[in-house]
Amino acid sequence: MAIDQADDNFENVGCDDDSDETSRNLEEVFIELERRVKACGGGYPFRLDDAGSVLTHLGMDADPRHTIYHYLLLSTRLDMKSNRKHADIDGAGLLEHLSAHVMRNYLGIKRAKSEVFGTARSGRFSEKVDALCRSLGEGGGFKHWDSGRVCANDAKLDVVTWVPFSDEHPGKLIVFTQCKTGSTWRNHLGDLNPQAFFMTWAERNCFLNPLRAFCVSEAASQSRWTEVSTQAGIFLDRCRLVDFAHDIDSALLKTLRRWTKKAFDSLR
Repeated sequence: MAIDQADDNFENVGCDDDSDETSRNLEEVFIELERRVKACGGGYPFRLDDAGSVLTHLGMDADPRHTIYHYLLLSTRLDMKSNRKHADIDGAGLLEHLSAHVMRNYLGIKRAKSEVFGTARSGRFSEKVDALCRSLGEGGGFKHWDSGRVCANDAKLDVVTWVPFSDEHPGKLIVFTQCKTGSTWRNHLGDLNPQAFFMTWAERNCFLNPLRAFCVSEAASQSRWTEVSTQAGIFLDRCRLVDFAHDIDSALLKTLRRWTKKAFDSLR
């Protein structure tokens, strides 16, 4: 059916009718599609023809990053509070493991290390802080400075990435990352405070304050990019995550694929 036929128009006033509005909307859609093709660095699971008007789905298996894109798409659109578990896998926790891999790649050196700290990692909070301080060689270990009961689960910290020196001395590049599935992450951009984390939960602060990063499963709107990225620190949305998800561990990829396929099946 032609999208601009007269019987389907509701605003046929003067020279501007529904067909004009539809054409403008379609143009914006294909501009966004072209942007995502570029932003995903070859990992976008759809292909535009040379004219930029026909979109072809390439499937999940042509490239490992296609699976990752589908996972991120579903973990944005599904209710990850009530519908996060598929194939007995926690889909929200998967983003923490994926982000750990991506942040290690993003630092761009094989020596870089990443650890999941958030809810996807089991253990008491104090034990996780102790383990993190040992891995980093900084912070000294867990210390609860207040007299009240420890209520923190992960203190908004999901992933830690760093580049160690061979001398093992403190004073290194460290990145603290918070991860969010769904589409309501904008309310949490300032939740993670790396400096306050060590001042509150460790014997001493790091020599250098860790940088802050924020990973989200949604493809963020370009209309608010500056506002979001200035509040989030190093901001990685769906396309940026896919862009740096190369050489992903086969076991993690298999888990992502299992969750994604089961999640798709639940929608049928």
